Amino acid sequence: MQLKGYETILAQLATELQRYLISRGAPSDVAADIVQDVFVKVLEMQLVLPPDKLRPYLYRVAWSTYLDQYRRQQRYQKIVTTYLVPRAEMASMPPDLDDELEHALKRLSAAERQLLIWRYEESWSIKQVAQALKIRPAAAKMRLQRVQRKLEKMMRGNQYE
Repeated sequence: MQLKGYETILAQLATELQRYLISRGAPSDVAADIVQDVFVKVLEMQLVLPPDKLRPYLYRVAWSTYLDQYRRQQRYQKIVTTYLVPRAEMASMPPDLDDELEHALKRLSAAERQLLIWRYEESWSIKQVAQALKIRPAAAKMRLQRVQRKLEKMMRGNQYE
């Protein structure tokens, strides 16, 4: 198969995968990101499959990637709603909160905590966060990912101490 024909098939598969993920409940921006991530993974692996095997493989990888992203999003949502609530509500919360997570969240800067609150507590879109920060959506998304990684790293660091 010629390279041009293979590229055409990949472009068609990209739009199919994005529509598939959207039909399964993924927001369109998340679906586009996942499709891009899937193709990056395939290119990094230098995987060349025949078209009859490529389609099912990409669908399977895209769906599992979406599920992973969805579960991660839900986990962060739970963390934020549990630990980044206003102080007035903190008085009514039980005292047996996870001290490690609370300590890690306190170690974040005020701007980083605000970013988490906007995204997960107030359910702002990436675009809304970007407008509030007066930056591009891609930059807002990257900041959010960095804060998430930083929080995760702090939590993992506390586990082994």
